[in-house]
Amino acid sequence: MHIILTGATGTVGAAVLRHCLASPNITHLSILSRREFALPVDDNLDVQKAHTIIHKDYSAYPDELLAKLKGADGCIWAQGISQTEVPKDEYIRITHDYPLAAAKAFSSLSINSKFNFVYVSGEGADPTEKSYTLFGKIKGRTETALLSLPSTPAYSALRVYNVRPGYVDPPKHHRPRSIITKILVESVLAPALRLLLPSQVSPTGPLSKVLVDLATGDGNALEAKPGAGIEADGRTVRSVAIRRLATEL
Repeated sequence: MHIILTGATGTVGAAVLRHCLASPNITHLSILSRREFALPVDDNLDVQKAHTIIHKDYSAYPDELLAKLKGADGCIWAQGISQTEVPKDEYIRITHDYPLAAAKAFSSLSINSKFNFVYVSGEGADPTEKSYTLFGKIKGRTETALLSLPSTPAYSALRVYNVRPGYVDPPKHHRPRSIITKILVESVLAPALRLLLPSQVSPTGPLSKVLVDLATGDGNALEAKPGAGIEADGRTVRSVAIRRLATEL
């Protein structure tokens, strides 16, 4: 299968990248990136199937780029940024406008009748937009907009999944090493969450497996059971369900 990946240099995206390179289900990996970067090197990783495409403007997908992506079966949208790092307008553009533009552009790429679009959202996303946080409002707005696309004839091939990790618990070698991060996150927040709210912790291993399995799967809605962490008619996966799905999909 041919899968598209964005955000490959981030905490989630880097783990997904390694999983894609190790997965026999993926034969071609197109990585959209603003800059060149070194692929991970490991004996079990097939870097030959990875192709990095430099793309600067994620609001536009010219025909030349789409031609390189033709035949792709799915996309894992792991690109994102903290609301504290950029102005409000830019956060909305990155978090909402970019994935919407991509989903619309990618909907006709597959030679099959479907295209899986897996959006990395986050716990706290609020589709009602009543959240007090910008993160909750915009992530929720994006989820709603993505889920509405397949009802439009032009984008009927889309099969959308919104995946909401909680605290993303990466391997130690992926963790940022700033003093503030060490003190506030690694030494205080992370241990407390692991002990008191393990359902809100999403290790990158299970998370990346779920994202890749959804992108390479049949596109059908997941079974939604009360309290199981599967919502929106089987299209939204909450943090509590991620580790369970990693053993089931």
